[in-house]
This record gives sequence, structure tokens and C-alpha cells, in this order.
Amino acid sequence: MKDILREVISRLHSHKNGYCRITHKRGWLGYLQDGDLVFTVQELHQTLRKVIDSDQMRPKGNKLFCLRRKYNFTIKADKAPYRTEEALERFIAVSNAGNFYNQIPIGGGKESIDIGIKENDSKFTFVELKPWSSKNSPLYAIIESLKNLIEYRIIHERKLKDIPQFKELALIILAPKTYYQTYNLIDNKGLYRMDMIRTFEKTLKELSSEFQTNVSFMVLEIEKNSFFNICRKIYDDKKAKGQEIITLSKTDAIPMLTRNNWKLLAAS
Repeated sequence: MKDILREVISRLHSHKNGYCRITHKRGWLGYLQDGDLVFTVQELHQTLRKVIDSDQMRPKGNKLFCLRRKYNFTIKADKAPYRTEEALERFIAVSNAGNFYNQIPIGGGKESIDIGIKENDSKFTFVELKPWSSKNSPLYAIIESLKNLIEYRIIHERKLKDIPQFKELALIILAPKTYYQTYNLIDNKGLYRMDMIRTFEKTLKELSSEFQTNVSFMVLEIEKNSFFNICRKIYDDKKAKGQEIITLSKTDAIPMLTRNNWKLLAAS
């Protein structure tokens, strides 16, 4: 299976240990201290384009950018979700309006946009979701989002499939508060680390200008224990047995996951 991100990061690795800044927490913390990405936003853009628009990596498949909704996920016999991020994504999709879609195919194979929001006929928002705990730094999450953006643009430019063309595209990285606490953007008391966020927003502004898109980081207020308790209740309510695939309905919506309850952390 192709791995665009691995190839992109590998090429950026030559720029004074860019790999560490993207993938390692220690490198991320170093970036927050000095504000140096180690590579330029222009280099990132060129690398993404070169890798994605190659014979091996170019988007392919009949389902590219097929807007769909998936409300099913697996719960284990212990009543915990099999994949926490997948369960959270499904609950976000079912908790929001009909203009929310999820698992939108974008590159072929398993490459998908976590959540897509059709704001109107001319604007679409790509949402990259992270769970409470993730080894992927916020910089990595940005590159994941930018990868999806470039794939979308290449599908149009190369006429790989006839898909809706939106004049305005925006990117959101969405994660629970604990994720941002891990990466020093929120402190242990839940207060925003404005010194770190200002450094981060400088980079977001540069990326926004280079890639012609708005980038923002949003916070989910729901705690992991509360979410897992909801999953246990769903398991019991559905009278599930053993490990089972659960399908959510609108009555399973979680008010805390609706878009109007997302909190802005940083923006370009």
C-alpha cells in the first residue's frame, strides 16, 4: 500500500532533521521553543505536490471524493471501542447536521478524509481528527490535512474524476483537550498556553498563505472517561454480545460533539 506521508516526511528529513520535528514529541517541543520548522513551507508544498502527482502515488479509484456517511463502529466484549478515533468520528458525524460526511475517499485504498463539511455550494471544510492520545504531533496532523487538500486539487487538475469543485477549501484539525495538553498547547489546568500558540499561529499563517487555505485547530471538551461511558451504555442499550459492530442513529447524538461546542485553539 502506498504511503504518501512516509515518503514526504522522508524527503523533508534531509532538511536538518525535519523528520524529528514532524513525528517526535521532543522535536515538536523544540519547534515550540524556537519557532523553526526546519524546512520552509515552500519546500513542504513542492514535496507534497511532487510525491502525490507521481505515477505511484496519484489518486485513483471510482469512489474518489464520494460524499458519504458511516455510522457503524466496533465495540469489544469489554464494551470499549475497538478503535477510539473511529468511534469518536462516528459519533461526531451522527451528532451534527446533514452537511457532515465522513471517511471520504481521497487517494485510493484506505486514504480518506476523516470528516468533511459542505458549508455551502462554494465552500468545503476538511477535518482531520485526533483522539485523546496520539503519537502524531500537531505538525504531522497539519501535513495529513495538506496531503488531502493537494490530492483534491490534483484530482481536479488531472481530471481524474468528475467531482464537485469548491472555490474555497478550509482545514480543521480537531482533537480533545488532552491531545493538546500532551503537546504543550494547553496546560494541565486547561488554560491555553498563549506563548506556544502564538509561535504556532505564525506557522499557520505561513501555511495558509502558501497553500491558499485557512487552517484552524479546534478543541473537543468531552473527556475520555465520559466518552467511554457513553460507549458502554450504547453497548448495553443495543443488547450487544461479545465483540460487535454497532450502528448509531440520530438518537445516539452527543450534544458536546456538535460543531457549536467546538472551541477555537489556534488559527491562521
